[in-house]
Amino acid sequence: MHSDELDCFYQVAQCGGIRKASERLDLAPSVVSRQIGRLEAELQIKLFDRNSRNMTLTPAGKVYLNYVESLRQSRKLVLEELDALKGLRTGHVKLRTIEGYAAELAASSIATFRRQYPGITFELAMDGSDQIMAAIEAGRADIGIALSPRAASVVECAVRLPAPLCAVVWPGHPLAGRTSVSLAELLAYPLALPPPDTGIRHLLDAVARIDKLELAPALVTSSIAAMQAFVRDEGGVAILLGVSLHRQGPGAQVVGVPLSDPLLGRTALEICVLGRRRLTPAVNAFLRHLRGQVGDPVR
Repeated sequence: MHSDELDCFYQVAQCGGIRKASERLDLAPSVVSRQIGRLEAELQIKLFDRNSRNMTLTPAGKVYLNYVESLRQSRKLVLEELDALKGLRTGHVKLRTIEGYAAELAASSIATFRRQYPGITFELAMDGSDQIMAAIEAGRADIGIALSPRAASVVECAVRLPAPLCAVVWPGHPLAGRTSVSLAELLAYPLALPPPDTGIRHLLDAVARIDKLELAPALVTSSIAAMQAFVRDEGGVAILLGVSLHRQGPGAQVVGVPLSDPLLGRTALEICVLGRRRLTPAVNAFLRHLRGQVGDPVR
């Protein structure tokens, strides 16, 4: 089979028809149709179900599409590795992080990295820890920064950064002067918590189950800014990463109180990658840069 046959097959599978695929390939529809016919004859199996409107993959076609996509990914990796030999001039890195400090760390690291490698481009999206791990597994993200994520067999932690949780209160709150506070004690105040699919909430729910506590938040939001505004206006207490408050000056509008529950004091941000897939030169270089930013030795 030839690369032109594979290209035609891939584009028809993506577009769902000969005409749109021919426009993408800048080929006559008859040429594309002929290439698909040759491929099916060579493989001796039907790859598409055809009707007057579109073409859909058969079960065999779906299997073959997986094969073609793996070939395209391998080709991309080889080309990027060859380009790396000439200097890291091009490449693309897809990142997913939880909101707050992790996103700030990623964005700041991108800015400093691009001073040395301006040809590398980035995508940065915010999500919950579960969704971040799923995106890495599915190849939709090259690097993810999640909070104490659930273990996944194909995902490995490249860097671990301790990031204990704390109760966030306004400076005049009764808890503001405490050296530590338990989750049970916080239930006496209105709580602002992240949604159930986030890393922080998984940990809070786990401690609540162990200690037989009932969490009934007054506010559920994925926005750290909204939680801090809720606290500043004396609405209650939020639970966030202590590092989320790291940029506050002397006149801080909110203060953090360490949580005494052992599980909540051992949380960490983990920079994760897909362990069974070769990383592109651009992803590898940025991962090394991230390690340097957080003071983690290159491993």
